[in-house]
Amino acid sequence: MAKSETQDQLYFALQTFTEVNRIITSSHNSDETLARTAKMIAKRINVDACSIYIYDSDRGVLILKATYGLEPSTIETVYMLPSEGLVGLVLERSAPVQESQMQKHPRFKSFPQTKEDSFSSFLGVPLIEHRRSFGVLVVHTIDPRTYSPQEVQLLGSIATQISSLVSKALLMKELDTATQHHSISKKKKGATHQFSGQAVAYGVAIGKAVLLQQSDMEEPQEKSSRSSESEMSDFNAAMDHTISDTLELIEKVSDKVGTEEASIFHAHLMFLEDQHFQEKIKSRIESGNTASWSIYQTVEEYLGAFAEIKDPYLSEKGADLKDVGYRLLHYLGHEVLSVTKKTGILIMRQLLPGDIARLDTTRIKGIILSKGGVVSHAAILARSLRIPAVCVEDHELEQIHDGDPLAINGDSGIAVVYPDKKILEEFKKLLVEQQNYFDHLDDFRDVPCKTTDGTRISLLANIALGSDEMQLPLYGAEGVGLFRTEFYFLLLDRYPSVSEQVQAYSDLLNNVPEDKPVIFRTLDVGADKAAPYMGFQEEENPFLGYRAVRRQLKQKTIIKEQLTAFLMAVEKRSNVRLLFPMITNVDEIINAKELFQQCRLEVEANGTLTADIEIGMMFEVPSTLIICDKFMNEIDFCSIGSNDLTQYVLAVDRNNLLIADLYDPLHPAVLQLIDKLVKTAQEYQKPVEICGEMASDPDGCLILAGLGINSLSMNPPLIPVVKRRLSEISIADARSLANRALEATSPTEVRKMIREMLPDSHS
Repeated sequence: MAKSETQDQLYFALQTFTEVNRIITSSHNSDETLARTAKMIAKRINVDACSIYIYDSDRGVLILKATYGLEPSTIETVYMLPSEGLVGLVLERSAPVQESQMQKHPRFKSFPQTKEDSFSSFLGVPLIEHRRSFGVLVVHTIDPRTYSPQEVQLLGSIATQISSLVSKALLMKELDTATQHHSISKKKKGATHQFSGQAVAYGVAIGKAVLLQQSDMEEPQEKSSRSSESEMSDFNAAMDHTISDTLELIEKVSDKVGTEEASIFHAHLMFLEDQHFQEKIKSRIESGNTASWSIYQTVEEYLGAFAEIKDPYLSEKGADLKDVGYRLLHYLGHEVLSVTKKTGILIMRQLLPGDIARLDTTRIKGIILSKGGVVSHAAILARSLRIPAVCVEDHELEQIHDGDPLAINGDSGIAVVYPDKKILEEFKKLLVEQQNYFDHLDDFRDVPCKTTDGTRISLLANIALGSDEMQLPLYGAEGVGLFRTEFYFLLLDRYPSVSEQVQAYSDLLNNVPEDKPVIFRTLDVGADKAAPYMGFQEEENPFLGYRAVRRQLKQKTIIKEQLTAFLMAVEKRSNVRLLFPMITNVDEIINAKELFQQCRLEVEANGTLTADIEIGMMFEVPSTLIICDKFMNEIDFCSIGSNDLTQYVLAVDRNNLLIADLYDPLHPAVLQLIDKLVKTAQEYQKPVEICGEMASDPDGCLILAGLGINSLSMNPPLIPVVKRRLSEISIADARSLANRALEATSPTEVRKMIREMLPDSHS
């Protein structure tokens, strides 16, 4: 590789990762996977040999598992102690080792049967997973060769990227072996089998399968033999019971995990109390139909509408409505709810929010589903309750029987049925580590966020509903860094009136102390994130479409009503700031400010005194960060939306599973844009905060602190995680880390830097 290829390192690494992933999915077994991987790496980086050695902890030796270029017959027969040879030196150091003429190195040990004596150069890098070296990736050339730092770095990046895939291939081999063993043995009750699904909620669990059958919402009898009055009475009683039940769920979930999670059930209340929803049901009852059928038909009608919504978060509201329908029908005598008192790992096709809230979560060690991925409300609740969860295919779920021993890993999406002794031991180790981590994490809830040298970092909360402010003290949040007002709009079936908005915003502000900041973001909706009543037309690419401020400035009525309601709710409070999203040019922020000033004059003309409110803009479009100096005289503060920024910079839709692995906010290109903004804002003395997921990333928060951002906003349950992480580093080290990250070529390299600096940290 020539020096000019330095700029192509990221491309090579990502292409290699993609190729390895393709090999793994197409190969029939782990031996084939490793062999093809070794050959592919050798060809891609232009070396004469490539080999993969794996450390066998039971035997305490490194074993040659695959090679391209060495003698193939020596695979699985050549082994060495970690104290032997250059390969052992790589494992000992957990760091790269190179030698242009390896025979001259004092640690060189010849294994003639491999015919490696015909090669001169050696470059070995460790294979690392969960901060533990489990193998070595080695390349050779026939001619003597000194590898450049860029080449060493590239092979290290490749090793990092393929480590989890290689580890998974090896685990599959172990499981295949165990399966064969169990199928032959008559003494075993079941065969070891692994399912590789979607990681939904983090953590590991061991237990027996608890199958929980949930009745489908079958169509009830349509016509009633009773009077409409009797059916209406039954409906009203069911409605009262369901509302009461929902209020109890809110209280229960709030006590357990916090009000952000409980806000899921506020959405249920809005369905139940919505006049249009009730009127549709009542109209059907008045036409001579049963209350049950009327509820069923109305719910089905709404579910059809939700099915048209492309955004996964919003379409998930269909599950909320289904949950409401189930509970209404339950109180009309239909057995559709799922409850269990058994202890173990819950097996269900779909888990609705109400189901998980009603379960005795002290008995539920884990969950395996076949419907409802990482964005589902059940998944959100599971993560908050620290219940590991995995989503698998329907046909895989059907292979799990009640009482089967299970082990699941919600970090990797793996579920193992009838795990053998070795697998159980690994899971037990992970359980101990997990518990130690959570025990220590609880200590950080109520302490200020400080680096080791005492630098304060402000940690704020992202909230979606006015009731969410109750979670602030639960997680040690120092204020509201982002109030996403669009979620209030999205829960309704019409635009709220000014008075309704005033009430909603006032309820929030009245429950937040005036010494804690609150940042309101104006309505941020687009074709990908909208309620049906908003009238968005289908767009080929809604992320680049008619959305947020660019829509509001052309259709001013809605934004003017929101700004008016905002000013009336805030009155003279000094702790509130206003944030405009999706700004792409200077004219937009100027026009938005002018519109805000118009609303202020109108509100004051009607006798309401208003505060001197600071105005900021979201920096989430690359163009605004490139020319960020042009905006500084128009705004009071900057807010970075790292989620959209990353998507726009990398041209990656993070919701597209085919390319989601390319989405990483720690990409140096993203970091360089953020660095430019921070430095420019410092020149103009404008504060900078960040409210995207990067803020809650245990690695990302370190880089952000090092870049000079001292205000991070995130989902409240993650605040203690970030506090702990930042307490492990000095601001000087964070700056050093950030400066090195700016010069990196890939996010993998950045994360590797972080692991090297903080090797014992949980991330």
